[in-house]
Amino acid sequence: YRIAYVLGKWCCGCKAFAHTGRACKHGAAMKHLFGGAPPPQARCRGRPRRWRPRRRIPAIKTPPIKCRFCRTTESTTSYERENKYGKVQVYRCLDAKCGRRFTHDDGFLYMTYRGNVVIVAIEDRCGGKTTHNILDSLRKTHPELARSTLHVWFVKYPRLVSPYLMSLDYYLSPVMLADEIVVYINGVRHVIFSTEDEGTRFYTELQFGRFKGSHSVKAMFKMDVEVRGCVPELVKTDGALNFSSAHDAVMRYDVSGATSFHVRHIHADGDINTNMKEKHNDTLRDFETTCRGLKTPHSTYMAMHQIHFNFVRTHTELGMRPSEAAGVSFEDPDKWRAIIACAADFNADEEARRRKKTSRSDLPRQAGFQVVSRFRY
Repeated sequence: YRIAYVLGKWCCGCKAFAHTGRACKHGAAMKHLFGGAPPPQARCRGRPRRWRPRRRIPAIKTPPIKCRFCRTTESTTSYERENKYGKVQVYRCLDAKCGRRFTHDDGFLYMTYRGNVVIVAIEDRCGGKTTHNILDSLRKTHPELARSTLHVWFVKYPRLVSPYLMSLDYYLSPVMLADEIVVYINGVRHVIFSTEDEGTRFYTELQFGRFKGSHSVKAMFKMDVEVRGCVPELVKTDGALNFSSAHDAVMRYDVSGATSFHVRHIHADGDINTNMKEKHNDTLRDFETTCRGLKTPHSTYMAMHQIHFNFVRTHTELGMRPSEAAGVSFEDPDKWRAIIACAADFNADEEARRRKKTSRSDLPRQAGFQVVSRFRY
């Protein structure tokens, strides 16, 4: 039988441990062999970090105002200009090599409506309101607002913040849960596969598929390992064969030599189950119902729900947000505004880094003409 040291006890694949959840003779033998301590390969998990549910975490502050051209923080206010969108503050860079004037990009630059209108629309949509109800409430103060504009916001901002949220380092527990839920897209039956961390309730990844037990979920398991930084020690799923094959292909062995333990024994008596993931499926079902039917498997509505569940909504059982339990907290009480501002600053830094790597002065010249760069200046 396969035996793994998980959460302070030995988990065995025999029937005695599966039905009772108590230490079996195989676990007693391993305890006698190692003296109650985990084996040497279980002490190293790729990254030297361990999950603790209640630790003091530093809050991520709102990024400072940076120059859009040289990305320095040394700037001063220049003047205010007024356009059809309202008053805009213009800054002047104090760097000797730059000295240009710029406007601060907080994620809502060149938007027709203010950032608070966009945030209210996104929060109402994640809270369960339909697009028509949101439009009726916002048209009391903005009568010219169109329904297509709301759809543009719901597509734009999940794509804007996704690269930034993937770059953060999360502090997750060693137990992963995986399950699926059936939805209908344009009348066609689809399945949403998703993974969740058991200790922090952090919603790591989701994937659309057509068939419940045969669709490959290896990409979803690889993304979960990428978010964690290492393979989980224990994976709990139902009896679907695609979960077992994906675990054997992706998570069984870590680069450090540690192994992951997969449990497929799911009973109603409560010894080993995925009840936490089933409860999250109910939350996902409530959100999907208000979408009035998903139109495409690549819809950003699911990504918006994932961000809201992890970073904005306070979990009832934890008493905090799943991201805070995972070691990521934002100082601004308006979480959507903080995430969008940090994501806009992160994307601007990445774009400046790419442009600096390929500048016009470093490009080769052919036949007296300068080669045009693939980046926009």
